[in-house]
Amino acid sequence: MAFFNKSSFSASDLSLIHFVIMGSDVVKRLLKWLLVMILVVVAVLAAGCTDDGSTDSAETEQVQTTEVSIESFQFQPQNIRVSAGDTVTWTNNDSVAHTATADNGEFDSASLEPGMTFSHTFEETGTYDYRCTIHPDMVGTITVG
Repeated sequence: MAFFNKSSFSASDLSLIHFVIMGSDVVKRLLKWLLVMILVVVAVLAAGCTDDGSTDSAETEQVQTTEVSIESFQFQPQNIRVSAGDTVTWTNNDSVAHTATADNGEFDSASLEPGMTFSHTFEETGTYDYRCTIHPDMVGTITVG
């Protein structure tokens, strides 16, 4: 108990008390600095993880696929309308080979055996007449716009 008795303080005791008191200020400042740094790091990391709700238009753009069935020596439907960027898929549901070939050379499926498919994406507006090169009476039209 002599340590707490005011009359018994020596110079070394005062130095120790001064160090403890001053040291605690240093420790407090260090802890505050460390806490601030931790909060800054957490804030930076949290900011990188947030979702602002916006998306790129390429991610949200819906591409429509239109199906054309080749059966009974016909394209069904024969005439279709799509938007620029849409895809048309032809499926040969007939018992013989057919093609889907644009008159202007824009697309050509080559020979589609029964059960095979061919797809083409229409990027530009316009009217595309096409036919089966094996059976030239089989015709269709795609209007893009």
